[in-house]
Amino acid sequence: MDRRARVNQLDGGWPFYAVYETRDARHVAVGALEAKFYRRLIELLELDVDPDLQHDRSTWPSLRRGLEKRFAERTRDEWAALFEGTDACVAPVLGLTEAAAHPHVAARASLISRDGVVQPAAAPRFSVTPSNPGATASGVGADTRAVLADWGIGGVDELVGGGAAIQTETPLATG
Repeated sequence: MDRRARVNQLDGGWPFYAVYETRDARHVAVGALEAKFYRRLIELLELDVDPDLQHDRSTWPSLRRGLEKRFAERTRDEWAALFEGTDACVAPVLGLTEAAAHPHVAARASLISRDGVVQPAAAPRFSVTPSNPGATASGVGADTRAVLADWGIGGVDELVGGGAAIQTETPLATG
C-alpha cells in the first residue's frame, strides 16, 4: 500500500471516493466505490464518461477534472437536494452545528448541546442504562496553553502571539 496522501482508495486518491468543492466554497463527499453506485453518480451528473472504465486509472485525471468542474457548477445544498434519496453515494459535508441539526444525527442523538457547546454524545449507549455525558467540552481555543504545555511544546506565548495557535478567554462558536 502506498503511504502517500490522496493516492489510495479511501483517502481521496480515487476520484469516485473523494471530496469536491462546490460553487459556494463548501463541499460534497462522494463515495461511489461499487459499480452500481458509480453508474448512478455518472448518470445524475450527466458526465460523458464510460462507466465501464471506472477502475482504469489512465482515465482518472480526466474524470477528476470533470467531477471538479461539475460540482463547482452548483452549491452544496443544491447538490444535496439532487442526490437526496439516490444510490449515488453523494452527501454534503456538514459543519458541527449543521451536523447536530441533521435529521439522521438528531434521530440518533449522536451530538448533544451541553451548556451551549455542541459535542459528541457519550458512547457506547445502552438501551436500558443511560450514559453520563460528562463535563461540558471546552470552547475552541480555551485550553490551548494547557494542552500545549502538557504535550511538552515550548514557546507557547510565541505560538499564540504569532497566530500559529489560538488561546481564547471565552469560547468561540463552532460550526
